[in-house]
Amino acid sequence: MNLLPRSEFPRPDFVRQRWQCLNGDWQFSFAEPTFDRKITVPYCYQSALSGIAEKSDHPCVWYRRNFDVDAGWSADGRLLLKFGAVDTRADVWLNGQYLGCHVGGYTPFSFDITKDVKPQHNELVVKAQDSVAADKPRGKQTWRGELFGCWYTPISGIWQSVWLEQVGSIYAERIKLTPNADRLTALCEVFVAEEATVRAEVTACLRGEELCQQTFLCENGYGKTCLAFPDMDVLRHQLLWSPENPNLIDVRVVLTPTTGAADIVDTYFGLRSIECRNGQVLLNGEPYYQRLVLDQGYWPDSLLTPPTDDAIRQDLELTKAMGFNGARKHQKIEDPRYYYWADRLGVLVWGELPSAYLFNDKAIESSSQTLHEFVQRDFNHPCIVMWVPVNESWGVRDVLNDAQQQNYCRMLTYQLKALDPTRPVSSNDGWEQVSETDICAIHDYGLMPETLESYTNLTQVLHTMAEHRLLFAKGNAYGEQPILLTEYGGIAFVQDGDENSWGYYGRVANAEEFLARLSPTTNFLLQSRQFAGFCYTQLTDVMQEVNGLLYEDRSPKLPLTALAAVFGKRRR
Repeated sequence: MNLLPRSEFPRPDFVRQRWQCLNGDWQFSFAEPTFDRKITVPYCYQSALSGIAEKSDHPCVWYRRNFDVDAGWSADGRLLLKFGAVDTRADVWLNGQYLGCHVGGYTPFSFDITKDVKPQHNELVVKAQDSVAADKPRGKQTWRGELFGCWYTPISGIWQSVWLEQVGSIYAERIKLTPNADRLTALCEVFVAEEATVRAEVTACLRGEELCQQTFLCENGYGKTCLAFPDMDVLRHQLLWSPENPNLIDVRVVLTPTTGAADIVDTYFGLRSIECRNGQVLLNGEPYYQRLVLDQGYWPDSLLTPPTDDAIRQDLELTKAMGFNGARKHQKIEDPRYYYWADRLGVLVWGELPSAYLFNDKAIESSSQTLHEFVQRDFNHPCIVMWVPVNESWGVRDVLNDAQQQNYCRMLTYQLKALDPTRPVSSNDGWEQVSETDICAIHDYGLMPETLESYTNLTQVLHTMAEHRLLFAKGNAYGEQPILLTEYGGIAFVQDGDENSWGYYGRVANAEEFLARLSPTTNFLLQSRQFAGFCYTQLTDVMQEVNGLLYEDRSPKLPLTALAAVFGKRRR
């Protein structure tokens, strides 16, 4: 029996067969490398599952562990040390040799340790530095030393898996698969770790049956080919990816150098298109109404780290059981296995950049870097159908009138379009948007049964404000984009609740009041034909915020069938 926490392979979208999990017990200390404590990796020290549960902010923490390399590793390959995520700066040493550093709390990094590793008795040391600085992507991590509003306990240090991975003597750093659902093709790009010439063979299969195979050369660290798939005509639903038919095309890439070990990577993608046209969001060329739930991705005992792989899958299964077809993963770059299970189960996901809360050059640089690494890691996931670089003007509080902050929103929008021309972008989700946005995203928690008439004249709303903020920044205007109500509801409802708990526009006393407020509003959004989708706030309670459909332990506040009757109601 394997007792290591989070012992499943961390990157199911980029698999090599020989790997070694380094999660579990590490030595740990605050401030200085005394290593006088023990911590369970990959849980942050603020969480209960770490074994420490210390909520105070510490600017520096240290980790150490010893490991032996598993027997049977091939001597003609290379060995990588990989980190899923460390918040915020990580400096790493192996056997006293400094390997390097990575800055950015939400994205992965790795080191080639082939020359420094020994078969036995290796010492790995990590110094992690974090701060309450507001000019870096924080997301929902409070920077004030206390919980407030809808901001929660911060995290520091290692919070995703650590592992070893054997690769070929020349190996792939990244495989990018860009689908073209109209032509039934995909562009396969291979980014190689060194500027060498290597032969690449790519094989694509669907449910175990080979669809196509291509052989080509990668030169100077890069190579590409086109994969063409059979035209299945009326049976295209068996090939294309959608929530109803989450078909995944498995891809194996083999890099064979002239000398040394081959590198073999198993990945996958979904053949699907997502676009905005004529006021609609189209999935595979057909209008597709998005029924999303806002998901913060916090757990009571592990905070931002999913406690288990089963917990990830459970959240997605509950999402579907309540009638939703997607989730807006809010202010968090999620564990890669979340996107994997969303791909497998058929759940749409919006990928959102965690916000900084102070606008300066450092915020611009760190946000741009994090966004770039986010897209690089998760491009192949078909579940991701929208990018959100900015939310509710967080970190750009003067964007309504400030040209520089508007240009920042444009910069991130165009950065996304350059990195990924296949997905739409919501430039500043909620209000004060720039014209370049692909959708008109409205947040309105004041929308209730008694205020539905405020949307009778939608043209007036689009050119003025919803709830209390202007929808477009000065000098920008609505341009016939699809309209989605991307935050509404937030109804505070908790049995035997704390009077200090938080939600939008007061609380309801019981399930009957909850449904009386929820049902007419959601039905209006479904039947009005003015909206291309909605996003209800939110999936679960999180700490002081008690407006979840589920409690923090994921038990439902109402029967799932009652919620599915509201959110999954058929459109007329």
